[in-house]
Amino acid sequence: LSVALSGTVLARCPACARNFANLYCNNICSPNQSLFTNVTRIVNHTLAQGTPQLAVVEYQCFYRQDFAD
Repeated sequence: LSVALSGTVLARCPACARNFANLYCNNICSPNQSLFTNVTRIVNHTLAQGTPQLAVVEYQCFYRQDFAD
């Protein structure tokens, strides 16, 4: 959903939309997240079934210059 909404906002610039989608997917799906992500804030969250769970609400990402370029 988030990528679709950004695509609508960035529709005037297809390269920007692709770059944003690539960055988003790397942040969310990369198997190497631990190498470039630092979780800075978590909260307790209760699932609908009443199961307590931790949720990440803030993090920092560190990218190499060649990835950013």
